[in-house]
Amino acid sequence: MMKQRRMVSFNRETDDYLQQYMKEQHLRFPGDAIARICLEHQTMKEEKQETRKKIVPVPSVEEMVGAISKKINQLMETERLFLRNEWSCMEESMKRSMVEVFEQVEEKQAAKRGELVTAILERYNQ
Repeated sequence: MMKQRRMVSFNRETDDYLQQYMKEQHLRFPGDAIARICLEHQTMKEEKQETRKKIVPVPSVEEMVGAISKKINQLMETERLFLRNEWSCMEESMKRSMVEVFEQVEEKQAAKRGELVTAILERYNQ
């Protein structure tokens, strides 16, 4: 790794911070401390950008209302189709029941007519 020599000047607070950083990190040269500080700064900057990319923006109220009403419409349509299907099944069941009842009534009436005709014929034959 090639190093560049620079002549820099700092105000007192910055120089104090640099000296304290060198002690904490056990660094001997100010250039190494500045290089490490720059590297940490670059890493934090990249992490911040990555965090911004991961954050999902909050949708607006209009978008939320639109999504909710769309979902409600879908649910209502599903429920309407379900009820229509149930109604149709109920109608079919009622039709079958009524047809069975009418057939039973028809059979009983036919049997009674047959008995009546038989009775009339017996009397006629006597």
